[in-house]
Amino acid sequence: MTAPTGAGKTALVRELDPSRFEIISFDSRQIYKELSIGTAAPSSEDCEKIPHHLVSFLSPSESIDAAKFVIMAEEALDDIHSRGKIPVLTAGTGFYLNAFLYGMFPVPKISDEIKLKVESLSMEERIQELQKLDPKALQKIFPNDNYRYGRALEVNWMGTLWSELKVEEGSGALISKNLNILGAFFLDLDRKELYKRIDSRAQKMIESGMAEEAKRVSDKYGEDCPGLQSLGYNFALENIKGTSNLETFFGNLSQSHRNYAKRQITWFRKQKILEPIHPNEAYKKIKNING
Repeated sequence: MTAPTGAGKTALVRELDPSRFEIISFDSRQIYKELSIGTAAPSSEDCEKIPHHLVSFLSPSESIDAAKFVIMAEEALDDIHSRGKIPVLTAGTGFYLNAFLYGMFPVPKISDEIKLKVESLSMEERIQELQKLDPKALQKIFPNDNYRYGRALEVNWMGTLWSELKVEEGSGALISKNLNILGAFFLDLDRKELYKRIDSRAQKMIESGMAEEAKRVSDKYGEDCPGLQSLGYNFALENIKGTSNLETFFGNLSQSHRNYAKRQITWFRKQKILEPIHPNEAYKKIKNING
């Protein structure tokens, strides 16, 4: 099950029967500990009600690539199946889900020299280099995905066009794990309803202490730590430093989530496996699944 930010994935799976289902989350931001407010991660109460895998397990000082994430997702899948339960895959990060289902690109080994060179570049500089070396790559990367810009540039500097990499057929879990997909949904809300939800959630994040959360993590791990590169934390830090007021914070946070939701919707609608559906209908279909 995929959905744009704010569409209600967490609320939906909260109502599923934990004796039958467990959740594997494919979200590149909800992986972080200590950042539950700004990433809208499932609460401890949610996780107690129904098990969630790959949520709030990584330090904000660390990063993880898709290959490592896929390995962990496969381990979670095997664990859930071993107990006779049905895994529900929820995704906000479509790239992670696709890598899991269909396989990874055969990325060449990146030298330490190239890694350091890429790390020294700003996001704007990475985009400029890709525009020169592999402009097609920019068409396949979500705007402002600095991590993906870096990975694409590393591959290009190793002598391979990132945009021309092909997934090895049969390397994903769909075939290697012989998965039987019982339902593949994209939570498709009316745009006005989605934006209303996003505005409400942005307000709740602010009231729950997102700015204070950002400061705690910044003080502990540094403002440039990987966890704080998550959507909206730059605005939270501006607010806690006093360089923006609450009205500006809310406006910037809400708009950034709206923009991200638009990009997610565009991406999900291109995935032929996904059925557009309202969350209420998706819940009815999922709860009636027999494993």
